[in-house]
Amino acid sequence: MGLSMDGVSSYLNNQAINERSAEAANKVSNSISNVNANSSDEELTEAVESFESYMLEQVIKQVKKSVKPEDEDSSTSQMTEFYMDSTIQSLASTMVKEYGGNLTKDLVAQMKRNYGISNEQNLISDEKVES
Repeated sequence: MGLSMDGVSSYLNNQAINERSAEAANKVSNSISNVNANSSDEELTEAVESFESYMLEQVIKQVKKSVKPEDEDSSTSQMTEFYMDSTIQSLASTMVKEYGGNLTKDLVAQMKRNYGISNEQNLISDEKVES
């Protein structure tokens, strides 16, 4: 019993999509786990934006699933799905950078409180880096 070319293509496409999703989740996890009491505002902002982008990406994917057409068995549809995931990741990242301002600032402030980071600590650590 052999797999058809469409079956192989579908399997490989799904593997690539799953791998890309795992990489995105790992990126978010790594950026957040690297936050500590000595993190700079830039590091905190990067971690928060990474988290926001991932969450927005998941929301967009769920919306997309709710309006997905019934016919999705063709190899063309599978290729579209593969490139759509990449496009959604880029869209989410751009949306967070362009429109996430207040939420990003609030989450950075919350992380500072959680890790006991004060502006004075950041200024001191930034000056040490510059010296």
